[in-house]
Amino acid sequence: MINWTEDESVIDGVAERAITVERTGAAIPGVFWRPAAADTATPLVLMGHGGSGHKRNERMTMLGRLFSGTYGWCAASIDGPVHGDRGPVTNSGDAEYRALWQRDNPVQEMIDDWKAVLDALLVLDGVDPARIGYWGQSMGTMFGLPFVASEARVKVAILGKAGMTGMSPTRSGIAPTFEKFAPTVSQPVLFNMQWDDERFDRDGQIDLFDRIGSADKRLHAYPGLHSANGPDAFVAQADFLKRYL
Repeated sequence: MINWTEDESVIDGVAERAITVERTGAAIPGVFWRPAAADTATPLVLMGHGGSGHKRNERMTMLGRLFSGTYGWCAASIDGPVHGDRGPVTNSGDAEYRALWQRDNPVQEMIDDWKAVLDALLVLDGVDPARIGYWGQSMGTMFGLPFVASEARVKVAILGKAGMTGMSPTRSGIAPTFEKFAPTVSQPVLFNMQWDDERFDRDGQIDLFDRIGSADKRLHAYPGLHSANGPDAFVAQADFLKRYL
């Protein structure tokens, strides 16, 4: 069940509103965007933020408005564990971020959170249950790839800025999770990588891409460090989502 936690605001034809979804007695904080003038059910893109981000950071807000305002879709993001309204992390170097990965199966907890959020959003009249996509980079892939692998209702995914080796996989211990879930991903995937990424090694990112089981998978590589983005990256990703949504 969705709880609307603020009044809806409309800017440039995009309606935006904070939500919470209850699961096992805890509230999952999120944001929902929709095209304000839509009169039919539209695709929904679920969006996972990166480490040190939150549901309404600059990247999530930009994408929510891009997907709703330019492409006419609904979009939703939620706070990851210990991020945003769920905790104190504002930097991936924070001790609480490292402690997150020492918990008992945090990835499964986030899979269950996303499933609960999707269940709740599919009740809305404006969401087409047959056209669900996922977008997530970095930590958004660390949690999102296993979610996509576990959720047949997701029809297409944008993943990337993550891999099998490097500083971040060493700190988080995510590699065995990728080993388990990547071969079972069957949806079309566009994988985005930064060629000079200082957190995920180049070879480790290519290794992860190679492990993804999708028949249609594509690799876009751009020069620059982890936080950089290619000049056309987001439009290319949106166009890939559009192909399948």
